Amino acid sequence: MTAHEADRIAADGISLSPRAVHDEEHRGRRRPLWVMAAAAALGATVMCACSRQPAQTFGYNPQVRPGISRERAIALLGKPQDEEPFALSGTAVRADVLTYPFGQVLVENGSVVAVSIDNDPAFVGPLGVRLGMSDDELRAVLASQRGIRVGQKETYDAISQSRDTPTTDLYDVTDGVMIELTSADPLSPARVAEVTLANHAGMALLEAFTKARLEGIYPDVHLDNYISNPWKAGHA
Repeated sequence: MTAHEADRIAADGISLSPRAVHDEEHRGRRRPLWVMAAAAALGATVMCACSRQPAQTFGYNPQVRPGISRERAIALLGKPQDEEPFALSGTAVRADVLTYPFGQVLVENGSVVAVSIDNDPAFVGPLGVRLGMSDDELRAVLASQRGIRVGQKETYDAISQSRDTPTTDLYDVTDGVMIELTSADPLSPARVAEVTLANHAGMALLEAFTKARLEGIYPDVHLDNYISNPWKAGHA
C-alpha cells in the first residue's frame, strides 16, 4: 500500500456536490478500504495502478453481471486497473477485487458475484436507478414499481478520523441490487453514491464486509449508530 493510499483511507470522506467531487471522494473512501482489507488479511503487496495496463473501457458494460465467469468479465471490460485478493480475518470469506474506472468487480471461485458502479454517469441500474439521484427521487422510483420489493435497510455513520459520512444501504433482494446513499454531513440530503448488482453470494459478501467494519476489524474506518431493519417497497 502506498503512503498516498494510506492517507486517503484515513482522511477521505463523501461530498455529493458538485458531482465531480462526489465521485472522487466516494472512490477515495470505498476502494482503498477494500485494498487495505486484502493487504491486512493476506499480506498482499498492492501494486500501483500505473504498473498495470489501462482498462479498455471507462464505462460499465451491462453484460458484466453476477454469474458470468471471471474470464468473460475481463474479456468484456479489458484488464483491470488493479487486481487484489480480499479476505475477512477469522472467516472463510475470500474474493478477488478487480478495479475499473467505473467501480469494482468481485469474484469468488472464478465467478462474478457482485459488480459495484460508483463512477459512470451513463449508468442506469435496475428500476432506473442512477448515480446522484436524491433520496426523494429514489423513493418515488421505488414507490412507482409494480410488485413488492423486499430486503434489508441498514443505516450508519461511517467514521474515518474526523469525517462522518451518514450512509444508508438498501439491500433489494428481489432485484439483486444494493443501493448505497450517502450525504456530506447529517444536515445534507442523501444521494445515490453506489449501485451494486449482486447475487446471493455477493449480497453475503457485502453484508460480511459491513459486519467486519461494525466489529472494528478495520481501525481506520468504523461504523456508529448502526441500525438494520426489514425493508420493502413498491405496490401490488
